Amino acid sequence: MIVTVQGPIMDGDNEPGVASGEYVSEKLREARETESVKAVVLRVDSPGGSVFASELIRQEVLAVNAAGKPVVVARGSRAASGGYWISAPADNIWAEETTLTGSIGVFAYLQTYENLAARYGVYTDGVGTTPLSALRGAGIGPLPEASKDLIQQSVEHTYDDFLSRVAEGRDLSVERVAEIAEGRGWSGKDAKELQLVDAFGGRTDAIDNAASLAGLEDWDVTTGEKSLSKIEQFLKDLGADVSAGLMSGALRAFVGG
Repeated sequence: MIVTVQGPIMDGDNEPGVASGEYVSEKLREARETESVKAVVLRVDSPGGSVFASELIRQEVLAVNAAGKPVVVARGSRAASGGYWISAPADNIWAEETTLTGSIGVFAYLQTYENLAARYGVYTDGVGTTPLSALRGAGIGPLPEASKDLIQQSVEHTYDDFLSRVAEGRDLSVERVAEIAEGRGWSGKDAKELQLVDAFGGRTDAIDNAASLAGLEDWDVTTGEKSLSKIEQFLKDLGADVSAGLMSGALRAFVGG
C-alpha cells in the first residue's frame, strides 16, 4: 500500500493537499490493520512542518513495523525536516540523487502584534503572578526574558529528540547525526554517503524493495485514496490554502532548518 505525504506537514485531519498528521496516520493505521496489506511504501515529498504532526506519523510508521510489515520510503524532490523525521524509522529510504534531504533542525515562532497595536493606541498592562504570566497576553506585548528562555529550552529539547530519532532509525550515533544536522540540507547523492539514504531510485524501486522485504512474489499496489471530482479537488485545495494561512498567536514549533 502506498501512503503519500505531500506538502507541508500540518496538524489536523485535512485530506491531501497538505500532509495532515491525523490523516496520514489514519492511512498508516489502515495499512497496519488490513490483513491483505503486507508492506507500505511511504511516498514523501515534503519540506517538513509541525513537530506534533510529524511525531504522530512517525509513531504509526513504528506501529506498522511492529506489526511485521516493512515500510520503505520513496522520496520525491524533497524530504526534509519533518519529512526526514517521519522517514528515519523506515526499513529503507530511496531517493533521487537530486532529492533535497536532511535539514535536521528545529525552530519555533510566536507571533506578536505590539507594533501594530501601538499604531492604534492599544497597549498592555496589568499584574502577573509569575514571570511567565506575559505568555497569556502574548501577541500585543513583548516577551519577557523568562518566556524567551522557556521557548528556547523547548526548541533545544525537541532538537535533541530529533537527533535521537534519526540516530535510532539510521543506526548511527547521536554524535554522528549532530555532525550532519544543524538544519543543513543535502542532495540525495550526499545524503547516501552520509547514511541518511540507502539507495537511489523512485517509487517503482521502492515498491519492489518493499515486496521483497515482505517475501512477496506476486502483488497488487493500492493507494487507499478515494478519487475526487474536480470540484471536490478544488474545494480541498482551497481549504488547505486557507488552513495554511490562518496562523494563530500560539507558539508553533517546526522541524526544519
